[in-house]
Amino acid sequence: MLVSGIDDGYFPVKYKGKKGKAPLVSVTYNDYKLIDVDVDFIYVDGDEATIKFNNLRRGDVSILYSIIVGGFNYIIPSGKYIIFYGKKPNITEIDRALKLHFDDKRREVILYYISNLIKVPTKKGSVYINTNLEISKAIDIIEFYQVNSKYPEPIQTAHVIGKGIGQHVNSS
Repeated sequence: MLVSGIDDGYFPVKYKGKKGKAPLVSVTYNDYKLIDVDVDFIYVDGDEATIKFNNLRRGDVSILYSIIVGGFNYIIPSGKYIIFYGKKPNITEIDRALKLHFDDKRREVILYYISNLIKVPTKKGSVYINTNLEISKAIDIIEFYQVNSKYPEPIQTAHVIGKGIGQHVNSS
């Protein structure tokens, strides 16, 4: 089974409000072997991350490190997915920020997914997920890729690549 990790990357705070772009990264693993990397760019606080996500090359299952990417851009997941959080997000603070800065459907979408996170035990500690897989299957996938920490390798790799790309393109 091919498993992809999805994460965004670094962007300067001055990019908030669609003033710049952040990388959106998909890395795909076959067992413990990295076999593909795909990158696109999303507007910080934009609303096109779902389209970009759907156009990224991905494996059979995608592990998303949050559905909130590039500030408050957001992904509505498709295909087989696991939305992953290492700790429970502060829904009250997220809702407050969304109400303050946005008047569109993103608040409803984001709150729907993060309000339906469930706490699951793994070999590296409890995590929070929202998935369309059987919970036991999602836990098996997460635990298989928990090599050095509770964060599965595919999202760790996507995070490192996204951060590097974001810092590189914004270093000038």
